[in-house]
Amino acid sequence: MVRNVIGPEEGAELKRLYEAYVAAINHAAAILQIEGMDSPRFLEADKAAGTFRRRIREILGTAGSHWMA
Repeated sequence: MVRNVIGPEEGAELKRLYEAYVAAINHAAAILQIEGMDSPRFLEADKAAGTFRRRIREILGTAGSHWMA
C-alpha cells in the first residue's frame, strides 16, 4: 500500500537514497556505453542501483507492486 505520510527520519533516508540512486544509475549508464551490457562491471553497477531502488520503494510503500501499476 502506498504511504501518504513518512516520518522525518525516513524522509532524510529517502532523500539520501534518491541521490545515491541517481548517481548509481548514471554510473551504470556510463559503464554500459563504454563496456556493453555483458560487462561484469555493468552488471555490478546495475545491481547496486537496484538495491537503492528497492529500498526507496519500501519506504514509499510500493515494493512488490508492478512498475506500470
